[in-house]
Amino acid sequence: MNVIIEYCVKWNYGPDFDRVSKLIKNVKSTAKIIGNPMPPRSGAFEITIDGKQIFSKFENGRFPSDSDVNSWF
Repeated sequence: MNVIIEYCVKWNYGPDFDRVSKLIKNVKSTAKIIGNPMPPRSGAFEITIDGKQIFSKFENGRFPSDSDVNSWF
């Protein structure tokens, strides 16, 4: 399972990337998590699992919660 997380570095979303990555690993230990494979967009926190976008901070206006992460698996 490949998880790609695009996160904004300009706004220091690194701690949120770390938090969500740990949550994902707790639920799905075999997940391969990749952060920012391409230059991120400003304000982005977008999560794609195996090619399907499952979360967008642009659309939701917030970061994913623990219950969001649990619902993906």
